[in-house]
Amino acid sequence: MEKVTMEAEVRQQNASAKKLKKEGKIPAVIYGKETKTMPIEIRIKDIEKTVKTLQEGTILITLKLTDHDKKEEKTVIIKEVSRHPITDEIVHADLHAVSDNKKGRFEVPVFTSGLPEGVKAGGVLEHIARHITVKCFPKDLPSRIDLDVSALMINDEIRVSDIKLKEGVEILDNPKYPVVVVKGIKQEVVAAPGAEAAPAADAAKEPEVIKGAPKAEEAAPAAGAKGGAKAAPAAKAAPAAKKK
Repeated sequence: MEKVTMEAEVRQQNASAKKLKKEGKIPAVIYGKETKTMPIEIRIKDIEKTVKTLQEGTILITLKLTDHDKKEEKTVIIKEVSRHPITDEIVHADLHAVSDNKKGRFEVPVFTSGLPEGVKAGGVLEHIARHITVKCFPKDLPSRIDLDVSALMINDEIRVSDIKLKEGVEILDNPKYPVVVVKGIKQEVVAAPGAEAAPAADAAKEPEVIKGAPKAEEAAPAAGAKGGAKAAPAAKAAPAAKKK
């Protein structure tokens, strides 16, 4: 992998982000297993140019660091950049220092090329894994992984196990994990003209009519009415008492 060169200076405690911006710089930080965390400052035009290169793949950076009269070089990768929410300008960068003599873990971007046959047939290409994690020496680090997807049919996929890298580069991701897959589009089933929909099994039945109490005229005949029960005879009055 080719390296690019970038210059930086150790940042002083009184160097605010506002002050650095006036000088055409941004604050940044370097960290790593064998590197003490160090605040630095980088020229905006240098970091912008380097970040644009990242769009084509991972790159190693030879950072020429100046600390007053002391100068040294470190091999770093850009781990993260922060941008202004409105202007989209880079306002901060995290740099990860790596050792040239030790294997490290790196994320390599995955790119695709070609138009899948399955897409021509109406399918959709899904790019699931955008990066693959590898372990290797910095000198063996691939800048990118390119996959030719033109032969993929619907339901075809490329898994991590299908990716072959040069000797000395170990892939750490699950080999069964899909990287890209071509999926078909589900089509809505349309009923034939004139076909009647089958009644639903759980369709609501017509509610049963419950009759209320009988009306007054339909009630049992009143006492003494024709055809009804006869009224009980009236009781006779007791005879009056005789006078002596």
